Amino acid sequence: MWERLAICLAATLGVAVLWNLCFRRCNRRRGERAVVLIHSALAGSGEVTAVRWLEPSVLRIMLRLHTRLFHKPQLVVRLVPRQNPLRWLRHWRRAQSDTFTFEANLEVPPGFNLQVGQHRWFGRSRAHLPAHPESWEQQPVTRLILTSRQSWQREVTGMMNALLRCREREVQSVGFSPSPPHFSAIIKPESLAAEDRTSPTVFETLKELAAEVTASRR
Repeated sequence: MWERLAICLAATLGVAVLWNLCFRRCNRRRGERAVVLIHSALAGSGEVTAVRWLEPSVLRIMLRLHTRLFHKPQLVVRLVPRQNPLRWLRHWRRAQSDTFTFEANLEVPPGFNLQVGQHRWFGRSRAHLPAHPESWEQQPVTRLILTSRQSWQREVTGMMNALLRCREREVQSVGFSPSPPHFSAIIKPESLAAEDRTSPTVFETLKELAAEVTASRR
């Protein structure tokens, strides 16, 4: 009995070690592809200066952008922690994917704390319609803003107007803070891989959002 238990424990430990090593390498390759993707998305507006792994599934990518608006810009890439089975299962159950968080300081720090998230809801008008929204016929409606603020400062109004002009699914959330980092935004990886280079890049969109707040503080 004890021999079987010891064999089971050894086998479980071996599988866990093998799983960890394999998916560490997998995340390392995904991180390398993320760096290539970001370098391509900069499209002459900046370059990658350094890459540092903080955890097996988290890396920090330091940037140099051709603008004076952002100071110490960086992207924090959080990959799904596949090297840890329990954490991976939790992400899978919650349908969580890789995230790219842009962070930077501003020349003129904002005078407020603000977190803005974009949410979209879909509803089927008929029960027999396909479950996936991609196959539906959609009609745009006026966007609705839900806020806990009783009154908005002028820079908040300008930032919200810029955010409403963002392309669909480009920016998931935006944050402003008087303390560093002054500006943060979660962007979707697919927005970096956009093939239409005639439209503003995601970094140009972030610049527009931050510029609205900085201009109003001068």
